[in-house]
Amino acid sequence: MSISQEIRREKPDQIRSMFDAIAPTYDVLNHMLSFGMDIRWRKKAIEFLQEKEGGTFLDIAAGSGDVSLELLSLNPRHIVGSDFAPNMLNVFRQKLTHVEKADRIELVSCDAHELPFTDESFDATIVAFGIRNFADRLRALREMYRVLKPTGISLILELSTPKTPVIKQLYHLYSRIGLPLFGKIISRHNAAYRYLPQSIAQFPDQQEFLSLLRQAGFHDAKFFSLTFGAATIYCGRK
Repeated sequence: MSISQEIRREKPDQIRSMFDAIAPTYDVLNHMLSFGMDIRWRKKAIEFLQEKEGGTFLDIAAGSGDVSLELLSLNPRHIVGSDFAPNMLNVFRQKLTHVEKADRIELVSCDAHELPFTDESFDATIVAFGIRNFADRLRALREMYRVLKPTGISLILELSTPKTPVIKQLYHLYSRIGLPLFGKIISRHNAAYRYLPQSIAQFPDQQEFLSLLRQAGFHDAKFFSLTFGAATIYCGRK
C-alpha cells in the first residue's frame, strides 16, 4: 500500500496532523508549486457560483481560507468555512483580522463526513483541493447533498493529471521530483509532499468522479478541465 492509500484510508488522523504541520507555509507552497495557477483556478471555480450571489455558502476543507475569501466577491449573506485541522483554521482566523466583511464568515471545526449542519442549510457548497484526502468521498458527497437547499449547487475543485502526452510527461516528472523536493525544503515535512502527487494520481478520473456525484444524489453533474487538465472543476445540482 502506498503512503497516500495508507494515510487517507487507514489513518485519517495522520492527515489532520500533516496539514496542521504544514499550515504556516501552506499558502506559499500552494502558490509556488502551482506557479500561481491555484489563484486563477479558485477564481474560475467561484464564477460557477455567481447565480447564488447573496446566498449562503459552505466552504468544506477550507484550510487557510482562500476560497472563502474569494466567495466574498459574491456578496454572500453568510459563509461557513469548515476544516478538521485546527492549525489551518488558525491561519484562516489570522487572515480575517485584515479582511472587510469578515463578520460574514464563520469558522467551524468539523469532519466533512459528518457535517454539523441541518438539512437544506446552504445555497452552495464548495471543496477546493480537499476531497482527494477524504477517507470516504461518497459519504462526504452525500453530506454535501444533504445540507444543500433545493436547487443548490455543490462544486469541487481538485488537482488532476493532464491527458496531453507531452504535458503529462512533464507533469509526472515535476510531481515526482520537483514537488516533493521543494515541498520538503520549505515546509520541512517530507511525507506531506510525497503524499500529494500520489493522492492526485490515485484520484478517480473525471467520469468516475461524476458517477460518485450521481450516486450521492446530484443531477446535471459536469466537469470542466483547467490548464491542460492539471485541475478539474466538478459541478452537481440538487
